[in-house]
Amino acid sequence: MIEQRTIEWHRQRLGLMTASEISVLMKDHKEPMTEGELAEWKKLNPKSRVTTKTVPFSDATFTYLNRKVMEHYLPINSTSEDARNAVDEYIEEHSFSNRAMDFGTFWEPTARNKYAEMMGYEVFEVGFVPYDKYPNLAGASPDGLIREEKGGCEIKCPYTLDKHLQHLLYETPEELKENEEEYYWQCYMAMLVTGCEFWDFVSFNPYISKSKQLKVLRIKRDEDEINLLKERIDLAVEYFKEQFRKIDVIKTIIK
Repeated sequence: MIEQRTIEWHRQRLGLMTASEISVLMKDHKEPMTEGELAEWKKLNPKSRVTTKTVPFSDATFTYLNRKVMEHYLPINSTSEDARNAVDEYIEEHSFSNRAMDFGTFWEPTARNKYAEMMGYEVFEVGFVPYDKYPNLAGASPDGLIREEKGGCEIKCPYTLDKHLQHLLYETPEELKENEEEYYWQCYMAMLVTGCEFWDFVSFNPYISKSKQLKVLRIKRDEDEINLLKERIDLAVEYFKEQFRKIDVIKTIIK
């Protein structure tokens, strides 16, 4: 197993849509209806002034997908040391880190142990799990899988007390989706690639009283959400293929 957040782990994820960023695929934008669509809409809604429709993906989505497309052209498997060093330099330059992230990374093992103890589970770590339909284009790195049950966990260790309070107050997965959809869809991506029936969103802060250090919010697998995620990944893969076709025939020198 490749340890998470190592240079080898980052290399493995190049060019892949990953769980931590998958929520960007759920974003939409609006565009004008065609004449035919508008006429049909007016038939059904004669008093409506709506002239636009909601279409999958936003500018942020395409920015993300374009970056992932171009990562496929990094010389990852080159025998040249200079090329391999260039890839590692790219990873270092584009791997964002700050005090809050370092805090979360440091406390994650403690949080995992506390979660296992509280829930009575044996929780084991795994490496990157590819999505079986597109193993070279998507996957997830679960924080833990549960040996006794078909479930797993996503662990967050908020740097600030107010963020942990926000997590403590969540009572339903819908609240998590509404306020922090990136975490919600991260959990769903993990369920998709592992086939698990539930995923626990775990928030841990070591500084407050033990009774409130750990929050566990269970997200039970909803096939409607799974299918929506699958559809968005399918659309993203089609975009990948379209961009690959364009790049394969592109002229790099135009005189």
